[in-house]
Order: sequence, then structure tokens, then C-alpha cells
Amino acid sequence: MLHLEKYTTTAIIAAVAAAASAFRYQLGPGVSLSLLTAVALLPVWWPTMKEFRFIRPLLALAAIAAVWGGVLTIFEGTRPTSTSLMLEQTFTLLSLAGGVGVLLWARTLLGIGATAVAFGVGALMNVALTGGNSANLWKYSLAVPVIIIVLGLASTSRRRWLDVVSLGALAVVCLASDSRSMTSFLLLSGVIVLWQIFMPPGQRRPRPVQTLVLLAVLSLGAFSMLQALILEGALGDAAQQRTQAQIDASGSLIAGGRPELGAATALISHRPQGFGSGVLPTSQDVWIAKTGMSELNYDPDNGYVEGYMFGRQYEVHSVLGDMWLRFGPVGALFSVMLVACAVYAVARSISLKAASGLAVLLLLLGAWDTFFSPLLTSSRTLALLLALTAIPIAEIGRRRRNDASRLVPASAPPDPNR
Repeated sequence: MLHLEKYTTTAIIAAVAAAASAFRYQLGPGVSLSLLTAVALLPVWWPTMKEFRFIRPLLALAAIAAVWGGVLTIFEGTRPTSTSLMLEQTFTLLSLAGGVGVLLWARTLLGIGATAVAFGVGALMNVALTGGNSANLWKYSLAVPVIIIVLGLASTSRRRWLDVVSLGALAVVCLASDSRSMTSFLLLSGVIVLWQIFMPPGQRRPRPVQTLVLLAVLSLGAFSMLQALILEGALGDAAQQRTQAQIDASGSLIAGGRPELGAATALISHRPQGFGSGVLPTSQDVWIAKTGMSELNYDPDNGYVEGYMFGRQYEVHSVLGDMWLRFGPVGALFSVMLVACAVYAVARSISLKAASGLAVLLLLLGAWDTFFSPLLTSSRTLALLLALTAIPIAEIGRRRRNDASRLVPASAPPDPNR
């Protein structure tokens, strides 16, 4: 009875910690409930990291990136700097790294589905605490938490048809709420789950490379089809007009919808070592960014660039871009390696017919956020992505032993020469 009580108490703590990892509400500059939880539970979750592939080197890379950003700030001689901004940006990065650790520890106790549900509940509580975006409450505030909860519950049943139904129903809701990207992610996730259902039986060894090629082709086809449907007016006149205008402006839906890419590319080319986590943008930096955006046929003289992107920090609406500008190439490498580990893990699971709709959706969302969403709004779901898809080392060893046992006959024939 005592052992059961201890396990229950630990599980409750893990669930609360997973929910806290979804909080973006800050108690001070960069000091979030997620960061405090990670620091408080560090002695508990750090030993668990050795049980998963690539996790400890990734977290070490995040720590090095934090130091790099601080060093760039300290030795900056021509631009103004801010110690409070440096701490805020550093704490945001460490919150992402610590969130991975906390969520992985919770996963070992609760399982993948329950960890996702706890995280989703925490994200909903964060919306209630901070207030939702009234411009489109579902699209900007409620969609991601609700989707994570629904797919987390579906994953616990291990029934692929329930994943497909859930993804389809959520896609309908997002479609009605003018959420083009999320609708496409949900539909593509549904196709991938269906493909697993109809895959030929008997697949034993993981083949992530072949699966990655298939996913790339499938994603490109889904993007082209969705773009064609939007331009035909299938998602309404407003989406059609907005999409057509973005394509007309730059020749590409992605470049037209994310002109910040031009700013990021121009600034990184100007200073590839990064600027620093506490360095403030100058008028010259803003001019360089505007020049890059103008090359995409975007008019940057609208207040958005000065007010949002460079009002108090470097913000280029991209996790990869934000990490590079604030923490240099090491920060960029961390963000790329994080999503690369997740891509490999999910591709491996798909090749084994074992990937849930939750894992596939989180991967698509994480890949998009890495290139097209701000670090602050994406860090929590990126931590969840890596935590739920990380490959246990014990699983790799077990599969290798099983493969080896199939190559060795159960009983060797007698040697006629003996």
C-alpha cells in the first residue's frame, strides 16, 4: 500500500509538472512557471535523460548556445545592450531545454498520451490566465491545446481509426475558423495515419530514410493540393483573396505569407556570428532587414517592422532565425538538431506502423514553427514534440537483439565431422 501511495503521489507531481511546462505566463522577465518547474525538478529529471537517445547532447548544446548569446552581448562594442533582455532571452531558451527534461520524465511515469493531455490542460489554463486572442479565439489561442488533448486521448486507445476520426473532425473545425496551415497539418497527419493502416504487414526493421522520402513527396503534394483548393475558393473568398495576394506579391505563398524570412536572411548574412541575447537593434539593422523584405516585394514601411520585429529585440517570426540572431550558429544548430531528432524518430515509427496521429501532427507543427513561428510562442510545443518522440535507448537495444535472434537458427544442426 505504501508503494502504491508513493507511485500515485509521484504520478500526480509528474502530471502537474507536465501541465506547468505549457505555461507561458511570466512572473518576471523570462521567468516562467515552466522554467521554475524545470529548475526545481532538475535532480529528478536529469538522470532520466540518459535513457533516451541524443537528449543529453542536445541539452548541452542549448547550454552552450545560452553562453554564446551572453558572450556576444558582453563583448558588443557598437550596439546598445540590455542585461534584462539578455536574462529574458536566456531564460526562454533554458525553459525550452528544461521543458524537454520535465516532459520526458513525466512521459516515463505517465505514458505519452497522459503526458500530452496534462500538457494540453496546462496550455488551456495558460489561455485562461493570460486571456485569449479575441481576433480569432480558436485559431490563435484554443486550437493547439484542444488538439493536443484530443489526440493525446486518442493515442491512449492505440486505435488508428480513432486517430483518423479525431484528425478529420479537428480539421473541419479549423477549416471553419480560417486556419489554413493547421487544417493542412491535420489533413496530412490523417493521410499518414491512414497510410500506416494500409501498409503491407510484416515490416520489422525501421526504415526512416525511405519513410522520409515518402513524407517529403506527400507533404509537397498536400501543400500543392491545398493551395489549389484555396485559390479555387474552397476555403472561402477571404482565404482565396489573401492567398492570391501573397502569391502575386512574391511569387510564392510561403514567401508572401512570411516576409520576415527576407529580414532574417539579410541580417544573418550581415552578421553570421549572431548579435547576442541582450543586444538591441539599431537603425542600421532595421534598414538591412527592410532591404531583405523589400526583395520579396513586401512593403516594410508599415510600422510592423519597427514596432514588432525590432521594437525591443530581434524578432524575425522564426525559431531558427530568432535563435541564430540571439544565440549565434550554436543556437541555430540546437533548433535544427531538435527538429531533426524528432523527424528521425517519427519517420522511424511510421516505418514500423507505430506513429500516432499526435506524434505526426506535433512533428508537422514543430517543423513549421522552426522556420515560420516566433521562439516565444513555439518553445513549449517544441519541447513537447521532442519529449514525446524521443527514442528510448532500451528500445533500440531490444530491437537489435530481436533482429540478431532472427538471423541465428533456433537450434544448430549437428556437425557431421564431429
